[in-house]
Amino acid sequence: MMELNQIKQELSHVAQVIHRAAEAVQSDGAAQAELKNYVKELDNQSTQAQQAPDAKRLTQFIDAMEATSERAKSVCERNGKLGAPTKAAVLQAYQQLSSLKNQLH
Repeated sequence: MMELNQIKQELSHVAQVIHRAAEAVQSDGAAQAELKNYVKELDNQSTQAQQAPDAKRLTQFIDAMEATSERAKSVCERNGKLGAPTKAAVLQAYQQLSSLKNQLH
């Protein structure tokens, strides 16, 4: 299993990706409320995860974040009007979280 500091370092990178996705979603006029809510939730989960006291709790946050990002990705896939940068940003957040989750399990 990865060490706590290593997990937090990876999570810090993922948090930047999530922030970029949030900015893309907010600036995309075709982004529906459901997508905005999922990305906002991801941003909040990311902040909470970085405060996690131990690897077990951090892993739980990352699992929850990966599930949220998967829901956001599904909403993107159903919305044909979203811009390519928005879809790419949300997909990248999902891929990063999925990869991190797989490294932890």
